Amino acid sequence: MAKELNGIYCAKCNVQMKLGVLPKYEYEEGYPLHNVQAYRCPKCSKVFFSEEQAKEMEARTAEVKEYSFGFERKVTISGKSLVVGIPSELAVHLDIKQGTKVRIFPVAKEGFMIKPA
Repeated sequence: MAKELNGIYCAKCNVQMKLGVLPKYEYEEGYPLHNVQAYRCPKCSKVFFSEEQAKEMEARTAEVKEYSFGFERKVTISGKSLVVGIPSELAVHLDIKQGTKVRIFPVAKEGFMIKPA
């Protein structure tokens, strides 16, 4: 069987890698990207990125960094409930005001997400 000259081959298995999509990948730790194109070896599952794919991930990570912000707050107690204050900048960004109902969703073991109801 002759090798295709334009294919990408696994360095470990010498098998042609298949183009696919990774549901979630962190190009830079702490900044997850979703639906990332990558080449994967069908034999050993090793993942490889072309130069174009790496540049795209770098650009997407920069965009996530630009539009992401985070706050650190101390958990307090009110009655039998734990309470976390919502920073005013975030409340304005999400249009949350006093009396706004929110929904809290668990996100695996990573934490939780709060959305206006």
